[in-house]
Amino acid sequence: MSLNWVMLGTSPHTFVALPNERTLYTSPARTTFALTSTGQNPLNITSSSGVVIITNQRVIYIPSTPTPVLESFSAPLTHLLDSRVSAPFFGPNTWSCAVNPVASGGLPATTSAIEMKLVFKDGGAFDFSTTFERVRERVQQVIENGGGAGVHLEDLPTYEDSGPPPPSVDALGHGPVPADAPPGYEEVQRETVENAARKV
Repeated sequence: MSLNWVMLGTSPHTFVALPNERTLYTSPARTTFALTSTGQNPLNITSSSGVVIITNQRVIYIPSTPTPVLESFSAPLTHLLDSRVSAPFFGPNTWSCAVNPVASGGLPATTSAIEMKLVFKDGGAFDFSTTFERVRERVQQVIENGGGAGVHLEDLPTYEDSGPPPPSVDALGHGPVPADAPPGYEEVQRETVENAARKV
């Protein structure tokens, strides 16, 4: 996690990509940002408006009005932990996580855990969260299999939905075939139906 290390582009809310870096999500422009901690030397860095971007390597925040304290923020995907979305009755949805600072990342020293919080004033919290979780999981898989943290998009494993497979049906289309059905189950079922039809 680092402050003011993103090379910004010439247009608002743009940046210079790292080698093999691709943008996967960009939020609406009125997304707020807060980086806070408590305890000794508390941290409180905020922006009331800007964009948050997910790439195949990191999460980036670029404020609409940069300040000397916050021109940009970036964090490797694997340094953002325990993320969660909150949907209050009133007000916009938020996304927050714990952050693990990068060595020499430009953050003031603090003695307590750091939290990052994004408020999506114009929507997008759930799209952001879904994209983040999928990409972070895939990057983590590559790293665990011996890849580096700067993962190329083409190196990421294909995302597969882990939901239950659709139920299969028997040869007559009359219902699901049991998962533990013995060999020849469908043929026996067909014969049983045919024999019953002859007796009618």
